[in-house]
Amino acid sequence: MLTWLYRWMLSFAGVWRLYQDVVVKDRLSEIRPQIRADLVRLLESVNENNPFFKGRFTQFLQDNRSVDDPTFFANYSKLPSLSKDDYAGAGQQVMHRDFVGVDPKSRELQFEGKPWESLRRLRQGDYLMPMATGGSSSLPLVVHMTKHHMFSMLFTFFKCWYRMGWRPGQRMMIFYPKNTYNIDDMVKFNRFSWLTGFKYHLFDKIDEQVVRDLVDDLNQYRPKLLLVFPSPLNMIAHTIRRFNLPLRHHPELINVSGETFFNCQRRNAESVFTRSKIEDSYGSVELGEIAHETPGGLEIFANVAYVETEPNAQGQPEMVITRLHLTDFPFIRYRMRDVADVEFQTDAQGQERFVISKIEGKDTNYIMSNDGRRFYPSFFNQFVDELNRLVHETIIEIKVYERNQTELEVQFIIKDSKLQELVRTRALELLRERLSHSMDYQIRFVDFIDHDYRRKYRVIERIGDIEFAGGIVGDAKKTSTVAEIEAQAM
Repeated sequence: MLTWLYRWMLSFAGVWRLYQDVVVKDRLSEIRPQIRADLVRLLESVNENNPFFKGRFTQFLQDNRSVDDPTFFANYSKLPSLSKDDYAGAGQQVMHRDFVGVDPKSRELQFEGKPWESLRRLRQGDYLMPMATGGSSSLPLVVHMTKHHMFSMLFTFFKCWYRMGWRPGQRMMIFYPKNTYNIDDMVKFNRFSWLTGFKYHLFDKIDEQVVRDLVDDLNQYRPKLLLVFPSPLNMIAHTIRRFNLPLRHHPELINVSGETFFNCQRRNAESVFTRSKIEDSYGSVELGEIAHETPGGLEIFANVAYVETEPNAQGQPEMVITRLHLTDFPFIRYRMRDVADVEFQTDAQGQERFVISKIEGKDTNYIMSNDGRRFYPSFFNQFVDELNRLVHETIIEIKVYERNQTELEVQFIIKDSKLQELVRTRALELLRERLSHSMDYQIRFVDFIDHDYRRKYRVIERIGDIEFAGGIVGDAKKTSTVAEIEAQAM
Protein backbone atom coordinates (compact mmCIF):
# COMPACT_ATOMS: atom_id res chain seq x y z
CA MET A 1 0.00 0.00 0.00
CA LEU A 2 2.65 2.51 1.04
CA THR A 3 4.88 1.61 -1.91
CA TRP A 4 2.04 2.40 -4.30
CA LEU A 5 1.28 5.61 -2.39
CA TYR A 6 4.93 6.69 -2.59
CA ARG A 7 4.97 6.20 -6.34
CA TRP A 8 1.76 8.18 -6.65
CA MET A 9 3.19 11.05 -4.57
CA LEU A 10 6.41 11.17 -6.60
CA SER A 11 4.42 11.06 -9.84
CA PHE A 12 2.04 13.74 -8.55
CA ALA A 13 5.01 15.95 -7.66
CA GLY A 14 6.41 15.39 -11.16
CA VAL A 15 9.67 13.76 -10.03
CA TRP A 16 9.15 10.04 -10.70
CA ARG A 17 11.49 10.07 -13.70
CA LEU A 18 14.10 11.98 -11.68
CA TYR A 19 13.78 9.32 -8.97
CA GLN A 20 14.50 6.61 -11.55
CA ASP A 21 17.48 8.51 -12.97
CA VAL A 22 19.12 9.25 -9.63
CA VAL A 23 18.13 6.32 -7.40
CA VAL A 24 17.62 3.26 -9.58
CA LYS A 25 20.18 3.76 -12.36
CA ASP A 26 23.80 2.76 -11.78
CA ARG A 27 27.03 2.97 -13.71
CA LEU A 28 29.31 -0.02 -13.36
CA SER A 29 30.91 -0.07 -16.83
CA GLU A 30 32.17 2.57 -19.28
CA ILE A 31 31.99 5.05 -16.40
CA ARG A 32 34.40 7.71 -17.63
CA PRO A 33 32.90 8.26 -21.12
CA GLN A 34 29.45 8.72 -19.54
CA ILE A 35 30.79 11.16 -16.95
CA ARG A 36 32.53 13.06 -19.73
CA ALA A 37 29.26 13.40 -21.63
CA ASP A 38 27.55 14.64 -18.44
CA LEU A 39 30.31 17.17 -17.83
CA VAL A 40 30.07 18.53 -21.36
CA ARG A 41 26.29 18.96 -21.07
CA LEU A 42 26.69 20.66 -17.68
CA LEU A 43 29.39 23.05 -18.88
CA GLU A 44 27.48 23.91 -22.06
CA SER A 45 24.37 24.73 -20.03
CA VAL A 46 26.01 26.95 -17.41
CA ASN A 47 28.28 28.56 -19.99
CA GLU A 48 25.12 29.90 -21.64
CA ASN A 49 22.59 30.32 -18.82
CA ASN A 50 24.44 31.03 -15.59
CA PRO A 51 25.54 34.61 -14.74
CA PHE A 52 28.46 33.44 -12.58
CA PHE A 53 29.83 30.85 -15.01
CA LYS A 54 28.73 32.50 -18.28
CA GLY A 55 31.48 32.26 -20.90
CA ARG A 56 34.01 30.65 -18.55
CA PHE A 57 34.08 27.33 -20.38
CA THR A 58 33.90 28.46 -24.02
CA GLN A 59 37.59 27.87 -24.70
CA PHE A 60 37.71 24.59 -22.78
CA LEU A 61 34.72 23.21 -24.68
CA GLN A 62 36.21 24.22 -28.03
CA ASP A 63 39.66 22.84 -27.29
CA ASN A 64 38.49 19.50 -25.89
CA ARG A 65 35.67 18.54 -28.20
CA SER A 66 37.67 15.89 -30.06
CA VAL A 67 40.38 14.81 -27.60
CA ASP A 68 40.48 11.33 -26.08
CA ASP A 69 39.07 10.69 -22.60
CA PRO A 70 42.37 10.76 -20.65
CA THR A 71 43.26 14.12 -22.23
CA PHE A 72 39.78 15.50 -21.55
CA PHE A 73 39.93 14.66 -17.84
CA ALA A 74 43.52 15.85 -17.52
CA ASN A 75 42.52 19.21 -19.01
CA TYR A 76 39.35 19.36 -16.90
CA SER A 77 41.52 19.02 -13.79
CA LYS A 78 43.31 22.24 -14.79
CA LEU A 79 40.14 24.34 -14.67
CA PRO A 80 39.90 26.58 -11.57
CA SER A 81 38.44 24.98 -8.45
CA LEU A 82 36.07 26.96 -6.24
CA SER A 83 35.77 27.17 -2.46
CA LYS A 84 32.78 27.68 -0.21
CA ASP A 85 33.89 31.31 0.15
CA ASP A 86 33.72 31.72 -3.64
CA TYR A 87 30.15 30.44 -3.72
CA ALA A 88 29.09 32.40 -0.64
CA GLY A 89 30.46 35.60 -2.19
CA ALA A 90 28.67 34.96 -5.47
CA GLY A 91 25.32 34.26 -3.79
CA GLN A 92 22.40 33.93 -6.17
CA GLN A 93 24.60 34.85 -9.12
CA VAL A 94 25.51 31.15 -9.17
CA MET A 95 21.89 30.25 -9.92
CA HIS A 96 20.36 29.86 -13.35
CA ARG A 97 19.56 33.26 -14.86
CA ASP A 98 15.80 32.76 -14.27
CA PHE A 99 16.33 32.82 -10.47
CA VAL A 100 19.00 35.48 -10.00
CA GLY A 101 16.62 38.38 -9.43
CA VAL A 102 14.01 36.45 -7.44
CA ASP A 103 13.46 37.30 -3.76
CA PRO A 104 13.98 33.86 -2.19
CA LYS A 105 12.05 34.68 0.99
CA SER A 106 8.92 35.25 -1.07
CA ARG A 107 9.30 31.74 -2.51
CA GLU A 108 10.08 29.72 0.60
CA LEU A 109 8.26 26.41 0.92
CA GLN A 110 6.70 26.00 4.38
CA PHE A 111 5.37 22.62 5.46
CA GLU A 112 3.53 23.61 8.65
CA GLY A 113 1.96 20.17 8.98
CA LYS A 114 -0.09 20.55 5.78
CA PRO A 115 1.07 17.74 3.48
CA TRP A 116 -1.64 18.21 0.82
CA GLU A 117 -0.81 21.91 0.44
CA SER A 118 2.89 21.01 0.40
CA LEU A 119 2.30 18.37 -2.27
CA ARG A 120 0.45 20.94 -4.39
CA ARG A 121 3.38 23.34 -4.20
CA LEU A 122 5.86 20.54 -4.80
CA ARG A 123 3.98 19.72 -8.00
CA GLN A 124 3.73 23.36 -9.04
CA GLY A 125 7.41 23.97 -8.36
CA ASP A 126 7.07 27.69 -7.55
CA TYR A 127 9.43 27.75 -4.59
CA LEU A 128 13.03 28.14 -3.50
CA MET A 129 13.92 25.94 -0.53
CA PRO A 130 16.65 27.43 1.72
CA MET A 131 19.48 25.25 2.93
CA ALA A 132 22.64 26.20 4.84
CA THR A 133 25.82 24.26 5.42
CA GLY A 134 27.64 24.21 8.72
CA GLY A 135 31.21 24.82 7.61
CA SER A 136 34.43 24.26 9.53
CA SER A 137 34.63 28.02 10.09
CA SER A 138 31.01 28.08 11.34
CA LEU A 139 30.14 30.35 8.41
CA PRO A 140 27.32 28.80 6.39
CA LEU A 141 26.88 28.66 2.64
CA VAL A 142 23.24 29.47 1.98
CA VAL A 143 21.80 27.73 -1.06
CA HIS A 144 18.28 28.33 -2.40
CA MET A 145 17.20 25.09 -4.01
CA THR A 146 14.73 24.85 -6.85
CA LYS A 147 12.40 21.88 -7.21
CA HIS A 148 14.86 19.98 -9.40
CA HIS A 149 17.76 20.82 -7.09
CA MET A 150 15.92 19.80 -3.92
CA PHE A 151 14.69 16.47 -5.24
CA SER A 152 18.05 15.70 -6.88
CA MET A 153 19.71 16.07 -3.50
CA LEU A 154 16.96 14.22 -1.62
CA PHE A 155 17.12 11.28 -3.99
CA THR A 156 20.86 10.82 -3.41
CA PHE A 157 19.93 9.83 0.16
CA PHE A 158 17.26 7.51 -1.19
CA LYS A 159 19.96 5.97 -3.40
CA CYS A 160 21.99 4.95 -0.34
CA TRP A 161 18.97 3.32 1.27
CA TYR A 162 17.93 1.72 -2.03
CA ARG A 163 21.41 0.21 -2.35
CA MET A 164 20.99 -1.38 1.07
CA GLY A 165 17.64 -2.95 0.19
CA TRP A 166 15.11 -0.40 1.45
CA ARG A 167 12.24 0.55 -0.86
CA PRO A 168 9.91 3.58 -0.68
CA GLY A 169 7.01 2.80 1.62
CA GLN A 170 8.99 0.53 3.94
CA ARG A 171 9.34 1.85 7.46
CA MET A 172 12.28 4.03 8.40
CA MET A 173 13.24 5.63 11.72
CA ILE A 174 15.50 8.69 11.83
CA PHE A 175 17.43 9.29 15.06
CA TYR A 176 18.85 12.80 14.64
CA PRO A 177 19.85 15.76 16.82
CA LYS A 178 17.22 18.46 17.09
CA ASN A 179 17.66 21.70 15.19
CA THR A 180 19.88 20.28 12.44
CA TYR A 181 19.46 19.82 8.69
CA ASN A 182 16.00 21.44 8.55
CA ILE A 183 14.84 18.46 10.58
CA ASP A 184 12.12 20.45 12.32
CA ASP A 185 10.40 21.23 9.02
CA MET A 186 10.49 17.55 8.10
CA VAL A 187 8.93 16.60 11.42
CA LYS A 188 6.13 19.09 10.82
CA PHE A 189 5.44 17.43 7.49
CA ASN A 190 5.60 14.03 9.14
CA ARG A 191 2.52 14.59 11.32
CA PHE A 192 0.85 12.46 8.67
CA SER A 193 3.52 9.75 8.92
CA TRP A 194 1.30 7.14 7.31
CA LEU A 195 1.91 8.98 4.03
CA THR A 196 5.67 8.53 4.17
CA GLY A 197 6.64 5.58 6.35
CA PHE A 198 9.15 7.89 8.12
CA LYS A 199 9.28 8.25 11.90
CA TYR A 200 11.53 10.78 13.60
CA HIS A 201 13.08 10.37 17.03
CA LEU A 202 14.96 13.56 17.85
CA PHE A 203 17.30 14.24 20.76
CA ASP A 204 19.30 16.99 22.46
CA LYS A 205 21.76 14.68 24.18
CA ILE A 206 22.24 10.96 24.59
CA ASP A 207 21.73 9.42 28.01
CA GLU A 208 20.03 6.38 29.50
CA GLN A 209 16.47 7.77 29.26
CA VAL A 210 16.86 8.91 25.65
CA VAL A 211 18.07 5.44 24.65
CA ARG A 212 15.29 3.74 26.63
CA ASP A 213 12.73 5.84 24.74
CA LEU A 214 14.40 5.00 21.42
CA VAL A 215 14.38 1.26 22.17
CA ASP A 216 10.67 1.48 22.99
CA ASP A 217 10.10 3.22 19.66
CA LEU A 218 12.13 0.61 17.76
CA ASN A 219 10.23 -2.24 19.40
CA GLN A 220 6.84 -0.69 18.64
CA TYR A 221 7.40 0.86 15.20
CA ARG A 222 9.65 -1.95 13.90
CA PRO A 223 11.39 0.00 11.12
CA LYS A 224 13.28 -1.79 8.36
CA LEU A 225 15.88 1.01 8.25
CA LEU A 226 17.43 3.09 11.03
CA LEU A 227 19.17 6.30 9.94
CA VAL A 228 21.68 7.57 12.52
CA PHE A 229 25.13 9.14 12.92
CA PRO A 230 28.01 6.78 13.90
CA SER A 231 28.73 8.21 17.37
CA PRO A 232 25.06 8.19 18.49
CA LEU A 233 24.72 4.62 17.18
CA ASN A 234 27.75 3.64 19.24
CA MET A 235 26.27 5.26 22.35
CA ILE A 236 22.93 3.55 21.73
CA ALA A 237 24.65 0.15 21.58
CA HIS A 238 26.74 0.95 24.67
CA THR A 239 23.65 1.96 26.68
CA ILE A 240 21.60 -1.06 25.58
CA ARG A 241 24.38 -3.37 26.78
CA ARG A 242 25.13 -1.48 29.97
CA PHE A 243 21.53 -1.39 31.19
CA ASN A 244 20.43 -4.63 29.51
CA LEU A 245 17.61 -2.87 27.67
CA PRO A 246 15.04 -5.16 25.98
CA LEU A 247 15.84 -4.68 22.27
CA ARG A 248 13.26 -6.96 20.62
CA HIS A 249 13.47 -5.46 17.13
CA HIS A 250 16.73 -5.18 15.21
CA PRO A 251 16.29 -3.00 12.10
CA GLU A 252 17.31 -5.05 9.10
CA LEU A 253 19.31 -2.05 7.81
CA ILE A 254 21.25 0.69 9.63
CA ASN A 255 22.73 3.52 7.57
CA VAL A 256 25.33 5.79 9.17
CA SER A 257 26.85 8.93 7.66
CA GLY A 258 28.12 12.40 8.45
CA GLU A 259 31.10 11.38 10.63
CA THR A 260 34.18 9.18 10.59
CA PHE A 261 33.06 5.62 11.39
CA PHE A 262 35.79 3.97 13.47
CA ASN A 263 36.32 0.20 13.45
CA CYS A 264 35.74 0.00 17.23
CA GLN A 265 32.41 1.79 16.82
CA ARG A 266 31.32 -0.60 14.07
CA ARG A 267 32.29 -3.70 16.07
CA ASN A 268 30.47 -2.42 19.14
CA ALA A 269 27.28 -1.62 17.20
CA GLU A 270 27.34 -4.97 15.40
CA SER A 271 27.75 -6.81 18.72
CA VAL A 272 24.42 -5.37 19.92
CA PHE A 273 22.46 -5.04 16.66
CA THR A 274 23.36 -8.60 15.71
CA ARG A 275 20.65 -8.98 13.07
CA SER A 276 21.26 -5.63 11.35
CA LYS A 277 23.35 -4.79 8.30
CA ILE A 278 25.28 -1.60 9.09
CA GLU A 279 26.71 0.44 6.20
CA ASP A 280 28.41 3.80 5.89
CA SER A 281 27.73 6.64 3.43
CA TYR A 282 29.50 9.87 2.52
CA GLY A 283 28.13 13.22 1.38
CA SER A 284 27.64 16.84 2.34
CA VAL A 285 24.77 19.20 3.00
CA GLU A 286 25.34 21.15 -0.20
CA LEU A 287 25.80 18.14 -2.52
CA GLY A 288 23.72 15.39 -0.95
CA GLU A 289 25.08 11.85 -0.58
CA ILE A 290 27.67 10.94 -3.21
CA ALA A 291 29.09 7.58 -2.06
CA HIS A 292 28.08 4.43 -0.20
CA GLU A 293 29.98 1.57 1.40
CA THR A 294 31.22 -1.17 -0.89
CA PRO A 295 34.15 -3.64 -0.69
CA GLY A 296 37.33 -1.61 -1.13
CA GLY A 297 35.93 1.71 0.06
CA LEU A 298 32.92 3.96 -0.51
CA GLU A 299 31.54 3.75 -4.04
CA ILE A 300 30.93 7.12 -5.65
CA PHE A 301 27.57 7.39 -7.41
CA ALA A 302 28.98 7.82 -10.91
CA ASN A 303 25.61 8.98 -12.25
CA VAL A 304 25.56 11.75 -9.63
CA ALA A 305 29.08 13.10 -9.09
CA TYR A 306 32.57 13.31 -10.53
CA VAL A 307 35.27 13.37 -7.85
CA GLU A 308 38.90 14.36 -8.28
CA THR A 309 41.66 15.20 -5.83
CA GLU A 310 44.28 17.91 -5.89
CA PRO A 311 47.01 18.58 -3.31
CA ASN A 312 46.22 21.14 -0.64
CA ALA A 313 48.82 23.37 1.01
CA GLN A 314 50.12 20.44 3.08
CA GLY A 315 50.28 18.08 0.11
CA GLN A 316 47.23 16.08 1.23
CA PRO A 317 44.79 14.93 -1.48
CA GLU A 318 41.75 17.20 -1.17
CA MET A 319 38.51 16.22 -2.89
CA VAL A 320 37.21 18.39 -5.71
CA ILE A 321 33.64 17.49 -6.68
CA THR A 322 31.42 18.29 -9.63
CA ARG A 323 27.75 17.54 -9.02
CA LEU A 324 26.46 16.19 -12.35
CA HIS A 325 23.13 17.28 -13.85
CA LEU A 326 22.70 20.14 -11.35
CA THR A 327 22.39 23.27 -13.47
CA ASP A 328 20.15 25.55 -11.36
CA PHE A 329 22.81 25.90 -8.62
CA PRO A 330 25.82 24.09 -10.10
CA PHE A 331 28.78 22.90 -8.06
CA ILE A 332 31.62 22.68 -10.56
CA ARG A 333 35.08 21.67 -9.29
CA TYR A 334 33.95 22.50 -5.76
CA ARG A 335 36.68 22.14 -3.12
CA MET A 336 35.23 20.19 -0.20
CA ARG A 337 38.31 20.56 2.02
CA ASP A 338 37.90 16.84 2.76
CA VAL A 339 41.06 14.75 2.52
CA ALA A 340 40.63 11.40 0.75
CA ASP A 341 41.98 9.00 -1.87
CA VAL A 342 39.94 8.40 -5.02
CA GLU A 343 40.45 5.61 -7.53
CA PHE A 344 38.76 3.38 -10.12
CA GLN A 345 38.61 -0.30 -9.21
CA THR A 346 37.51 -3.31 -11.27
CA ASP A 347 36.17 -6.42 -9.54
CA ALA A 348 36.47 -10.06 -10.56
CA GLN A 349 33.24 -9.84 -12.58
CA GLY A 350 34.60 -6.92 -14.59
CA GLN A 351 32.37 -4.33 -12.97
CA GLU A 352 34.04 -0.98 -12.53
CA ARG A 353 33.68 1.05 -9.37
CA PHE A 354 34.57 4.67 -8.72
CA VAL A 355 35.74 4.53 -5.11
CA ILE A 356 36.79 6.78 -2.23
CA SER A 357 39.22 4.42 -0.53
CA LYS A 358 40.24 6.58 2.42
CA ILE A 359 38.49 9.57 4.04
CA GLU A 360 40.17 11.64 6.73
CA GLY A 361 37.48 14.34 6.95
CA LYS A 362 38.21 18.06 6.81
CA ASP A 363 41.82 19.09 6.15
CA THR A 364 41.73 20.72 9.60
CA ASN A 365 40.85 17.41 11.24
CA TYR A 366 44.22 16.46 12.68
CA ILE A 367 46.26 16.64 15.86
CA MET A 368 49.65 18.32 15.57
CA SER A 369 52.37 16.93 17.80
CA ASN A 370 54.93 19.13 19.51
CA ASP A 371 57.42 18.32 16.75
CA GLY A 372 55.04 19.59 14.03
CA ARG A 373 53.77 16.29 12.62
CA ARG A 374 50.07 15.89 11.74
CA PHE A 375 48.01 12.92 12.87
CA TYR A 376 44.68 12.40 11.09
CA PRO A 377 41.71 10.20 12.14
CA SER A 378 43.14 7.11 10.39
CA PHE A 379 46.06 7.19 12.85
CA PHE A 380 43.71 7.05 15.85
CA ASN A 381 41.53 4.40 14.20
CA GLN A 382 44.60 2.18 13.79
CA PHE A 383 45.79 3.15 17.28
CA VAL A 384 42.54 1.89 18.86
CA ASP A 385 42.60 -1.28 16.74
CA GLU A 386 46.13 -2.07 17.92
CA LEU A 387 45.34 -1.10 21.50
CA ASN A 388 42.24 -3.30 21.53
CA ARG A 389 44.35 -6.30 20.59
CA LEU A 390 46.32 -5.69 23.79
CA VAL A 391 43.35 -5.03 26.12
CA HIS A 392 40.84 -7.76 25.25
CA GLU A 393 38.78 -5.64 22.79
CA THR A 394 37.31 -3.58 25.64
CA ILE A 395 37.48 -0.13 23.97
CA ILE A 396 34.32 0.96 22.15
CA GLU A 397 34.94 4.71 21.80
CA ILE A 398 37.81 7.18 21.81
CA LYS A 399 37.73 10.98 21.90
CA VAL A 400 40.91 13.06 21.60
CA TYR A 401 41.01 16.70 22.69
CA GLU A 402 43.81 19.07 21.80
CA ARG A 403 44.58 21.06 24.96
CA ASN A 404 47.65 22.76 23.51
CA GLN A 405 50.47 21.62 21.31
CA THR A 406 52.15 19.83 24.19
CA GLU A 407 49.16 18.09 25.80
CA LEU A 408 46.33 15.79 24.73
CA GLU A 409 43.32 14.56 26.68
CA VAL A 410 42.25 11.10 25.55
CA GLN A 411 38.86 9.81 26.67
CA PHE A 412 37.89 6.15 26.43
CA ILE A 413 34.62 4.32 26.87
CA ILE A 414 35.33 0.70 27.72
CA LYS A 415 33.23 -2.38 28.36
CA ASP A 416 35.12 -3.68 31.40
CA SER A 417 35.98 -1.13 34.08
CA LYS A 418 38.44 -3.58 35.66
CA LEU A 419 40.72 -3.07 32.66
CA GLN A 420 41.14 0.69 33.11
CA GLU A 421 44.73 0.59 34.33
CA LEU A 422 45.74 -1.89 31.64
CA VAL A 423 44.21 0.37 28.98
CA ARG A 424 45.93 3.42 30.50
CA THR A 425 49.34 1.72 30.55
CA ARG A 426 49.15 0.32 27.02
CA ALA A 427 47.66 3.53 25.60
CA LEU A 428 50.47 5.65 27.04
CA GLU A 429 53.07 3.24 25.68
CA LEU A 430 51.63 3.39 22.17
CA LEU A 431 51.09 7.16 22.18
CA ARG A 432 54.64 7.82 23.29
CA GLU A 433 55.98 5.39 20.73
CA ARG A 434 53.83 6.39 17.74
CA LEU A 435 52.88 10.06 18.34
CA SER A 436 55.44 11.78 20.58
CA HIS A 437 57.73 10.84 23.49
CA SER A 438 57.63 14.27 25.06
CA MET A 439 53.95 15.28 25.01
CA ASP A 440 51.72 15.04 28.09
CA TYR A 441 48.77 12.66 27.84
CA GLN A 442 45.77 12.81 30.16
CA ILE A 443 43.83 9.52 30.02
CA ARG A 444 40.22 9.59 31.24
CA PHE A 445 37.48 6.94 31.32
CA VAL A 446 33.89 8.13 30.84
CA ASP A 447 30.43 6.63 30.41
CA PHE A 448 29.28 9.15 27.80
CA ILE A 449 31.08 11.66 25.62
CA ASP A 450 29.81 15.11 26.62
CA HIS A 451 28.97 16.61 23.25
CA ASP A 452 26.65 19.28 21.85
CA TYR A 453 25.10 17.22 19.06
CA ARG A 454 24.11 20.32 17.11
CA ARG A 455 27.81 20.41 16.28
CA LYS A 456 29.52 17.85 14.08
CA TYR A 457 30.97 15.07 16.20
CA ARG A 458 34.66 14.46 15.59
CA VAL A 459 36.83 11.85 17.23
CA ILE A 460 39.55 14.51 17.11
CA GLU A 461 38.54 17.86 18.55
CA ARG A 462 40.94 20.73 18.18
CA ILE A 463 40.86 24.01 20.07
CA GLY A 464 38.26 26.23 18.42
CA ASP A 465 36.55 23.48 16.40
CA ILE A 466 33.17 24.83 15.26
CA GLU A 467 31.04 23.07 12.70
CA PHE A 468 27.29 23.02 13.10
CA ALA A 469 25.22 20.35 11.44
CA GLY A 470 23.01 22.14 8.96
CA GLY A 471 24.24 25.71 9.38
CA ILE A 472 23.44 28.52 11.79
CA VAL A 473 21.19 30.81 9.76
CA GLY A 474 18.83 32.68 12.06
CA ASP A 475 19.75 30.59 15.09
CA ALA A 476 20.67 32.80 18.04
CA LYS A 477 21.62 29.86 20.28
CA LYS A 478 24.11 28.53 17.75
CA THR A 479 25.52 31.99 17.13
CA SER A 480 26.10 32.51 20.85
CA THR A 481 27.77 29.10 21.06
CA VAL A 482 30.15 30.10 18.28
CA ALA A 483 31.07 33.25 20.22
CA GLU A 484 31.76 31.18 23.35
CA ILE A 485 33.98 28.73 21.48
CA GLU A 486 35.91 31.49 19.75
CA ALA A 487 36.47 33.24 23.10
CA GLN A 488 37.82 30.02 24.62
CA ALA A 489 40.22 29.57 21.71
CA MET A 490 41.74 33.06 22.10
